Amino acid sequence: MKHRILITAFEPFLQYPTNASMQILSHWAEDSPGSERVVFTTEILPVDYELAEPRLGDLHADSFDFALHLGQSPRIDEYQLEMVALNLKSDPTTPTSPLSPLGPTAFTSQLPLDTWCQDLREHDLPTSVSFHAGTYLCNATYYWSTEIYRQRGLSDRSLFVHVPLIDMEDTNAENQIRRGSRMLARLVRLIEGHLDVNQAPLA
Repeated sequence: MKHRILITAFEPFLQYPTNASMQILSHWAEDSPGSERVVFTTEILPVDYELAEPRLGDLHADSFDFALHLGQSPRIDEYQLEMVALNLKSDPTTPTSPLSPLGPTAFTSQLPLDTWCQDLREHDLPTSVSFHAGTYLCNATYYWSTEIYRQRGLSDRSLFVHVPLIDMEDTNAENQIRRGSRMLARLVRLIEGHLDVNQAPLA
């Protein structure tokens, strides 16, 4: 049985004309249509709570074996594997509130993130494990995906990765996109290995 993996990124937002996560996913997808072992679905999510949550729900209706989410952060200079998803919605235009009124305060990843982080570093891909995915759409996407899998009795099927901002005016932008694509390709290999060992069929 093939593994089915969902990979998402975000569209541009705020003052940024593009989104590094979108650029990286698009570059990777050009060379990774799938294989005999894996079927990939990719999606660019809107940066809007009211649009992103139902879109993510529609995607998860297909019961993917794993959901990998990418988002950009202007405050980092390396890739960050996020350990924690908070049940917190924060938006400058609306009051702070829970993402899921009946959900737990936070989800903590059950994936071997330290091991994966070390593997990426050994492949010349600067990476760290982060314990705070923020309180905006990146965190929300991670929480919603994790909640969906936990409801199915699965605690190790979602991951959020923050990538550094890429300035497309920078002469090194293409190299940064290619490096991000290499990071994604390696991470997908690690996820495939994890599913080989731990996968139980999804309904």
